[in-house]
Amino acid sequence: MYDFEKIAALLPFFRQAFDPDAEILLCDTKEILYAEHPLTERTKPGNPIGDMERSFISEGTYKTQDSVLNYRALSPSRERLRASTYFIKNDAGELEGFLTVNLQIEQLLKVRDVVDYLINGTPSSTAGAHTPRSGRSAKNRHTSSLPISRYEGVNVSIQDIIQSVLDEFLASFGIPADRLTAAERIQIVCELDRRGVFLVKGSIAEVAQRLNCSEATIYRYLQQLP
Repeated sequence: MYDFEKIAALLPFFRQAFDPDAEILLCDTKEILYAEHPLTERTKPGNPIGDMERSFISEGTYKTQDSVLNYRALSPSRERLRASTYFIKNDAGELEGFLTVNLQIEQLLKVRDVVDYLINGTPSSTAGAHTPRSGRSAKNRHTSSLPISRYEGVNVSIQDIIQSVLDEFLASFGIPADRLTAAERIQIVCELDRRGVFLVKGSIAEVAQRLNCSEATIYRYLQQLP
């Protein structure tokens, strides 16, 4: 049995060294053992490990790597995180657990959107994700200097956007959704991410259902995006 208590004693130090707002999780292969500065109530000792950790086990990532650094993750509340996971192994190379650091980047992304606008004169795809597209006055429609979105003036649901993107790609690939390769699914997920779909709660499950794969797979695709 691995001595997790020695590592647990270092968690406050890790948090201060990385970021005072960092979430540090120490887990075995089944559940969270210790949580320093948990970001939500769902990340507390006794709760099951997350989707990414489960995917690391199922895919055997720990067998060829000691850690996975700076991958993209989503919190249970769908806020974007930058995460790194260290694989805790015994002398035989068997996986005993995980040490995961989650850094909140949602506010930094908003700052980046502002900087992008100041430099380029156009908002990024995420900057307008929560901006209402309807109800503007006639005066504003004529004087606004913002570029027109393809959804401008139309009340489009996230489900409609997902289906629209999926239809476009399936028509291009010429195959049904259940025959998509992993590379083709990643292309679709990349486009959905560009349009801000994953900022909306429940979008992971919706996309997973339409692409005939698991939510863990969508999380894995997201962390592969630049």
